Amino acid sequence: MGKEKKPKKETTFKENLGKLMLDLGKLVFGGMFIAGILRGELPKTTIIMSGLALAIVGFVLGLLWTTKDKETKENKE
Repeated sequence: MGKEKKPKKETTFKENLGKLMLDLGKLVFGGMFIAGILRGELPKTTIIMSGLALAIVGFVLGLLWTTKDKETKENKE
């Protein structure tokens, strides 16, 4: 009559770090547009270029760490 417990999915540090980097990339990308709308002292080209660079780095690192970690888990099994 007891409920069956599902086995917990084991996550590694790299996978969690990859998810964090993906989230940070999304936040930087969104912040770039908000900063572009608001009037500030920085030129828009500086905001756009630095925002895009940081967002791309975050996305790439996040994807690399999450996909590599999944591949190593599959190879171990």
